[in-house]
Amino acid sequence: MSSLIFIAALLTLAIGASVLWINSRRFTNQVFALASLTSAAWLLFFVFALRAGESTPVINPVPWLRATSAAGAFFPWIIWLFMQSILTAEGQAKAALRRSWPWFLIGAVLAVLCFTELFIPSTSTPENPRRGVGYLIYTIVSVGLYAFLVIQSYRLLRREQGVRRIELQFLTFNSALSCLLAIAINAGGTYLNLRFLSRLSPITVVTFYALTAWAVTVHRIFDARQVFLSVVQRLVLVTILCSGIFGGWWLFGLILLPPVDLILSIAVCSSLAFLLERKTREWFRLGPEHNIAAIRRTMTDLARSEPNPDQLVTAFENLLRTWGQASYARLLFDSGEVYAAGDLEFSKERPAHASLCRTGWTTPESLQRQRAEPGLVDLRHFLTEFDLGLAVTAPRGSTTPSLVLVLGTKVNHRPFTYPEVQQVQEIAEFMDNILARSRLTMQARQSEQLATIGLLGASLAHEIRNPLVSIKTFAHLLPTRFDDPEFRRRFNVLIPAEVDRIDSLTQQLLDLSNPRRHQMERIALHAVARETVELMLTRAAEARVSLTSTYNAATDTIWADASAIRQVLINLLINAFQALESQETDRRVDLRTRNSPNGSVILEISDNGPGIPLDQRARLFHPFVSTKTKGMGLGLAVCADILHEHKATIIVPDNERPGATFRITFPCPPPLS
Repeated sequence: MSSLIFIAALLTLAIGASVLWINSRRFTNQVFALASLTSAAWLLFFVFALRAGESTPVINPVPWLRATSAAGAFFPWIIWLFMQSILTAEGQAKAALRRSWPWFLIGAVLAVLCFTELFIPSTSTPENPRRGVGYLIYTIVSVGLYAFLVIQSYRLLRREQGVRRIELQFLTFNSALSCLLAIAINAGGTYLNLRFLSRLSPITVVTFYALTAWAVTVHRIFDARQVFLSVVQRLVLVTILCSGIFGGWWLFGLILLPPVDLILSIAVCSSLAFLLERKTREWFRLGPEHNIAAIRRTMTDLARSEPNPDQLVTAFENLLRTWGQASYARLLFDSGEVYAAGDLEFSKERPAHASLCRTGWTTPESLQRQRAEPGLVDLRHFLTEFDLGLAVTAPRGSTTPSLVLVLGTKVNHRPFTYPEVQQVQEIAEFMDNILARSRLTMQARQSEQLATIGLLGASLAHEIRNPLVSIKTFAHLLPTRFDDPEFRRRFNVLIPAEVDRIDSLTQQLLDLSNPRRHQMERIALHAVARETVELMLTRAAEARVSLTSTYNAATDTIWADASAIRQVLINLLINAFQALESQETDRRVDLRTRNSPNGSVILEISDNGPGIPLDQRARLFHPFVSTKTKGMGLGLAVCADILHEHKATIIVPDNERPGATFRITFPCPPPLS
């Protein structure tokens, strides 16, 4: 077991070194490297304690056990630093370190306590283990610190989103939970006198690092997925080559004399190295095509989730900086006389512009290999001025590119290779296309918003002017005709009705612009529908409409807000009544329910009126679209918004019967917990 723990310690160091190597400036990476070093020391001290206890003659393992516990005393401080590094803005590492002094002080006190007789007495042996009061204090304080970190991490997990949430989960919550479990296992083994249980505590550390390795590869923790997989690929390649050399040495040794057998084995395996290199890169999906495909998918996902082109540019710049391991990334757009992004400008009047457009890309290293020309010298000054490691244009070969993509120098101070330049050129063109499409979509959305504002103004002016004219007319007549009883009767009827009409218009606008929060619960749709039909019977009688209902749904339970669904049904029934106003006789409206084959609940409201033309159905649920001569066309838009919040759908299906049918499909409700 000690050999496995020793290997785990080496792997822990390797993971920490690879994370630090990929971005040594990032505070989170620095803390992870510190955690890896401390964990490796903890594991190594534990190995030395095991070997001391198993040696013949037995060596006193107490000093190594004390050193193991002293190293573990600093884990709460490191986990707290993890939390601060994730939550703290870049450049605030020193401030976070200053705030961490209480945690470091507690760790230092516990570490000093470990080397006293109060912790583990020197007389303690593997056969007769003894623990002092200091050991109990160490355990209680550690459990308290880890419990606090677990609770705090959980609270932050519920608040944060995105990459920050993933980092909190894997770096603080999981690590605090692992350490808490290790303390519990170790304390249980000690106080229950179960030595095998105490030896299981390193497994929790190994498990944590295994989860971290998985997080690095799958969730891109530390922005190091490619580097981590590349390290693993090289380890696999070296392992295969070494195994092949030793295997070939043994086989050739059966027929050849030394050292010919070894030389031949090395020669054969070396000749296969290039093939193995290509194959292993395919296994780990490290080829350029995989790299480009992955970043294309990421950019597409970003474009789908972010409609604002400016925000999308920021997201793309962060993605480029991470992917290229550059100090920064900027997308410079054509602004007339210059390409600009923030405080970085690249003038079209500079000789460097023509040189960059001619080549399509440049790096400081490529400029050093070329003959000094005015344009290239100016281009070199531009790269030096802004500490750039790469600049490319998109589209390639264009004398008037729409985009200049620049990357700062790499954080590991390595140059950009030509294969990387080709990848960046392809990425730049893909980004240029996505951003152009995003801008066109934004322009179309703004044009639609302007058209909507125009419709809103026209509709408001038309719908409010009519009741205002009536109110104004009665107001003018009021002084001269106040004594007329018939005038006062009409005044008392008309003025409140017109005010209610204006109030209804404003309420519809409020419902559309600021929908209320729905109180979702399991409700019976039939009960809500029956209440609504009963409520509308009087209005149906006034409109001379025959209102009927049929409830054929065997299961009518839905997850909804009853009052919101009632509002939708009332709006649809009122629309149906109004659609029949031009019909003198035989006015019918029917409400019915049924179940779909997958268990969803379907509710339909039909009338036998003139129906809805096909060319108007596509925009029927948009604001300010109406098939009636009066009204602002907000009722169906409000219904669509409410049903969207309920994850329900509303459509106008094609029916052979006369009139219009509105079909609402409610999804199956979640199971009872």
